[in-house]
Amino acid sequence: MTHSRESDRIETELRHLILTLELVPGSAVSEAALMKRFGWGRTPLREAFQRLAEQSLLQILPRQGVLVTPLSVFDFIEMMDAMTMVIGSAAALACQRMSEADLAQLDAIVAESESAASQRDFSTVAEQDFHFHRILAEATGNRYLRDYLLRLHQAATRFNYSAWQRDTNAIPSMQEHHQIIAALRQREPTQARQMMLTHIQNARGRVLGSSIPADEINLTNPE
Repeated sequence: MTHSRESDRIETELRHLILTLELVPGSAVSEAALMKRFGWGRTPLREAFQRLAEQSLLQILPRQGVLVTPLSVFDFIEMMDAMTMVIGSAAALACQRMSEADLAQLDAIVAESESAASQRDFSTVAEQDFHFHRILAEATGNRYLRDYLLRLHQAATRFNYSAWQRDTNAIPSMQEHHQIIAALRQREPTQARQMMLTHIQNARGRVLGSSIPADEINLTNPE
């Protein structure tokens, strides 16, 4: 039980290092270096590695070690295609089931995101963006849909963070979040669906239109 709680904490902290690009995409992860830097135990760290590999954030390669999953344009396009297929229906479903407390929480998240964006604190923006979409996913009331959406949003976080950091502007994303909340508050499923689809398509454009350095993107077709 102790190992489980410790591995949960390590997983959360390690995920943050990955999502905010402190652990560089495509780089090798040194188990020994992490243990020395953070005082983590070997067994819970390896458990965290396994779970993050299941989330496609790490790659565990036999006889080669652990790598941070590269930022691949092809992976991102597939992620966004998959998200587009379900995100609109999920938003429409959430629109009918969200509580006033959920809506208030979304308002608070956007306010915190805007404050962080004004200070170019894109790490916080990325965290709050994920929380925003987590609340929407949970509001669907469907655990399978929730888990699928959260995995996609989590995988997309690194791309969003990279785009915001290089464009030094996350305000368009915040404005779109306001529009989504307005549709949700009005209990307009069709409008919520459209606002969410527009948000995802715009996010795709922001990432693909940003100048992510070649050494952070794998331009080789994974096929």
